[in-house]
Amino acid sequence: MTDSAVKEQPAAPANPVRKQGGMTPAEAAYMRGDRAPVAGSIPMSTSKYLNSPLFVHAFSQMSLRRMGDDVATTYDIPEMSRAMADVADHGEWARLVEVEKLKNPEFAAWLEQRRSTRYDPKTMGHYAPGTLGATIRDFLISSGYDMEFIDKGLQPANDLEYVMKRTGECHDIQHMVTGFGPNLAGEHALIMMNVTAIARYFSPDLATTLSRSQHFLAAASYMRSALHYGAGMPLLLEATQLGIEAGRALRKPLLIVNWEDYLDWQLDAIAADLGFTRGPGDAWQAEDHLLRG
Repeated sequence: MTDSAVKEQPAAPANPVRKQGGMTPAEAAYMRGDRAPVAGSIPMSTSKYLNSPLFVHAFSQMSLRRMGDDVATTYDIPEMSRAMADVADHGEWARLVEVEKLKNPEFAAWLEQRRSTRYDPKTMGHYAPGTLGATIRDFLISSGYDMEFIDKGLQPANDLEYVMKRTGECHDIQHMVTGFGPNLAGEHALIMMNVTAIARYFSPDLATTLSRSQHFLAAASYMRSALHYGAGMPLLLEATQLGIEAGRALRKPLLIVNWEDYLDWQLDAIAADLGFTRGPGDAWQAEDHLLRG
């Protein structure tokens, strides 16, 4: 290299100040741009989620804590529910539903039907092994659970209440049919399946509203696992992939499936009719410890 070429090289910055893992002042200024935020007496944002202390606390706690064995994996759900209620706009939700019903007759018909079923295992003995009816019956007997564990006995007064009630009473059925079991990876896969199908089926604003709590759970699960459970990340990523693939294959979201019509069907036949490939069933249960503890 000639002397003239050497002279043409830009001078290196003199001993730049850099915190470990941080940025130089010049780098930080570049990222922040040339506009200063509006000054105020209290921290405020154009994000209603950041402005909600309930939402910030619930999301931070679920995302950053360890999934310890001392409490149930659902321990954070009540705080998440309060956070969701704090940022909810029920008037806007109702408007979006009305707009959707006008252009989506299948969705409108599903809402109009208001299907809701209380399953009594004592009256379900006639379903053949391997059918959805038999699977529900055996689940209720072995677990002692009630399928209607949310809004039990509620008579929905509007579309929002019906969607919430139906989602709760059909959650376990979704696990049964999809093959994404009730374990941490299976829950994540089922979430990804649902949000993918909903995003493809509904208008963007309504899809976002319908999936907000599931996005909350999925994002928190990903961050928590990345921070604390590196050995479980391949499992979580596999669950993400399989859930998205199943959601893309669905001919309509699980949300609007009337499971009552499938009670005497074999589980694999239901999946085939809805267009997706079932997940690994209980196989992920043995690896649950990789994502908790």
